[in-house]
Amino acid sequence: MPSIINPMLATLVDKPFSNPDWLFETKWDGVRAICFISRGTARFVSRSQIEMTAQYPELANLAKYISGAEAIIDGEIVALDERGVSRFQLLQRRLGRKNAGAIRQLAATIRIAYYAFDLLYLDGFDLTKCKLIDRKGTLERVLKPANNVRYSDHIIAEGERLYAEVVKVPLEGMVAKRLESSYLQRRSADWLKIKTIQQIEVVIGGYTQPRNSREYFGALVVGLYERDELHYVAHTGGGFNQKTLEQIYQLMQPLRSKECPFVEEPKTNEPVQWVKPKLAVQVKFTEWTADKRLRQPVFLGLRNDKRPRECTFE
Repeated sequence: MPSIINPMLATLVDKPFSNPDWLFETKWDGVRAICFISRGTARFVSRSQIEMTAQYPELANLAKYISGAEAIIDGEIVALDERGVSRFQLLQRRLGRKNAGAIRQLAATIRIAYYAFDLLYLDGFDLTKCKLIDRKGTLERVLKPANNVRYSDHIIAEGERLYAEVVKVPLEGMVAKRLESSYLQRRSADWLKIKTIQQIEVVIGGYTQPRNSREYFGALVVGLYERDELHYVAHTGGGFNQKTLEQIYQLMQPLRSKECPFVEEPKTNEPVQWVKPKLAVQVKFTEWTADKRLRQPVFLGLRNDKRPRECTFE
């Protein structure tokens, strides 16, 4: 069984579509995770090859819900609200946690689930070159759904109908996948993502001084990579509470730098402290401007599962 899998990534497109050669799934608002099952245990690894198993003890028994001794599953770890809807704001409290006591305490208050949407390996058979529709059919047969483990269902052809339903909830978006696509360990146009809520992961390059009664910092100065250069895209000061302000501030202190990490130094309304671009955060926003800026970005959470260099213009 392979020990490393690089997840297949979807290409962003603007509009939903319908096509009988494609299937359509919900885009879950969580953290991508490859699950390796062997000898009755489940191990979870992020798309950046970061070990996440200990962070989610609720998923430790996943192996017993799979009819197979060895398997590799692709899916998403999500936090569910009281309606059973995935919400990244709930999940971000779990990201990067290492203290076992704190993890157990959070596990009692935040409902975690793993949505499985692809099967890459099963009992000696590499399935990555098989058709997607066949991989999903096999996954549905070998997976026994439980409270914390679920099969990510799909519809065929009717992408616009699913998109209309996703908008009503609302969810982050949907993913379109070509029925006969093989599993490519890279970004591909065989998988497409269509978002209802604009979200993106960005890199922290600095922070501004706080105004009035606000503590720690005023706004994060964030950017995206293009080739090897970090380009400024926004200031984001909304979406924080006192706890997240302190958390991000403390993480930035060892990264303080005299040098601006952006290829062109952005103008700021308040004095700025530059930091080394080592932290990624997720934000939501209303739209892109013509000069490649995010309009009205709002902080959603820290992304410990992503390397800053993965945060690029899509």
